[in-house]
Amino acid sequence: MKSYLFVTLCVFLFSNIALPQINYNYDTNKWVSLSANRINSIFIYRGIFNKSYVYPSGSGFEWPKDSNKYAVYSSGLNIAAKVNGQLRMASASFIGEYAPGYCVNGNFYTNLYFKIYKVSKSENAQTSWDWANWGQMVPYGAPYIDVNNNNIYEPTIDTPGVRNAKQTIFYCMTDADYSSHNPGEGFGGGTQPLGAEVHMTAWAYDSPGLQDVQFISYDIINKSTNIWNATYIGIFCDPDLGDGDDDYIGCDTSLKLSYCYNADNNDNIYSANPPAVGFSLLVSPLNRIITPNIRLGLSSFINVAKSSTGYPVCEFEPSGEPYKAYLRLCGFKNDSTCYLDPTQNPPKKTKYCFTGDPETNTGWTAYTGIIANCNHDSMGNVVPYYPSDKKFLFSSGANNFDIIPGESQKFVIAQMIARGSSNLNSVTLLKILCENIRAFYEQNFPIGINQVSTEIPREYKLMQNYPNPFNPATNVKYQIAKTGFVSIKIYDVLGKEIEILINDKQDAGTYELTFDGSKLASGIYFYKISVGDFTQTRKMILLK
Repeated sequence: MKSYLFVTLCVFLFSNIALPQINYNYDTNKWVSLSANRINSIFIYRGIFNKSYVYPSGSGFEWPKDSNKYAVYSSGLNIAAKVNGQLRMASASFIGEYAPGYCVNGNFYTNLYFKIYKVSKSENAQTSWDWANWGQMVPYGAPYIDVNNNNIYEPTIDTPGVRNAKQTIFYCMTDADYSSHNPGEGFGGGTQPLGAEVHMTAWAYDSPGLQDVQFISYDIINKSTNIWNATYIGIFCDPDLGDGDDDYIGCDTSLKLSYCYNADNNDNIYSANPPAVGFSLLVSPLNRIITPNIRLGLSSFINVAKSSTGYPVCEFEPSGEPYKAYLRLCGFKNDSTCYLDPTQNPPKKTKYCFTGDPETNTGWTAYTGIIANCNHDSMGNVVPYYPSDKKFLFSSGANNFDIIPGESQKFVIAQMIARGSSNLNSVTLLKILCENIRAFYEQNFPIGINQVSTEIPREYKLMQNYPNPFNPATNVKYQIAKTGFVSIKIYDVLGKEIEILINDKQDAGTYELTFDGSKLASGIYFYKISVGDFTQTRKMILLK
């Protein structure tokens, strides 16, 4: 009781408005559930999601909600890179190496306001502590709707969260806490911290077509003083679809979809016609080393085997072994052996396992089997891939993907589930859902604009595009000194408006976007930025 009063008093003294009379309990703020639609999933303060916090041995992705049936046991965000030639990693799987707080020059800081926030449409500043104190996280990227357009979050006026979402979760976490980096059960772990600050936003809708999907966005910022070289970012997942002992996994590279389905048409938990569950990579990191910049996409999807399943030892889960975990994020086995596609003759090296279609029985599926090769062997026997408790890892990265101090990268996924007329038809319906979700996201959350840095610039500035001349794409970089409505437009030499690159509100920071001029004729064009009273125009040359 004394600790409760102390925490409440501290929060009250630092708050700008009267707090609602609700319980602020530190332990319960270590996790929250996102349950806006038919999915109910758990998010834990260590960077893990889909895992039960109350029951550590329990799953945390329930579908349908309130059914006591689960499709995923645990998932987590992993970031790994080389710093001055040494591997560093922020790991999350069953345990996590993140902590609530922020990072400055690689140093860890936190206070009582750093927790997992959750707001719902039905709440307000008088009924929700998180709503009333959402403004504490706005400087760290917490989204909100600025109702009166004054660029200030006001809890009694503005609406926290993602527009039109029924529920929104926000969490600012960092791996800079040295005490959280301990090898243990899970995927890798135990290195020195990267100095990563991660702003996670998760949200969901209850409208038709969106009732079986949740969105998770990570803004990953290098808050250390070191360059991250050869960076890879990925999601580790232990699906456990109902009865986890009869699962198969697969991927669709065109949809950037990783999924799990039942090996037969009857599951001990979901019974006949069990569903398929999956993750789609909606936004991958932008490699700024390459000109023009390119998104890295889905760079790998691989099987991660349990040591008790009898599969090759080089495919076992790298528990507490960060270098092996890094190799897995790169798309290799634990000893840097390549995976082999057994449907090719000779077997073809690949970083994508089970890319075929289960329902049409085409390509490489789990029913085909796997090649049990280790020790850099490019040959091996095809052995059955028996139904069992599966794990997988999908990632995005490259050996030439460097992230400099202050740079921000976006990594957005959607987790979804679908149930069809059979276990295999569920995979087909999952792919259809994935297509629809991708179209919805791209329409409502344009991905061509990237925040390069969250540091607040001293002045507004529109930089010269590069390359210039260009064919057909070029990059435009600009600085916003204060949150406001930003407009960037393209004009021809006669002053006719050709294209609008952005026409929306943006927070203070440095941004970069890519302009594709493939539909235009060669010539001179102008691009103009307008933010409040500030305007600036520059010239660009398209040469085909």
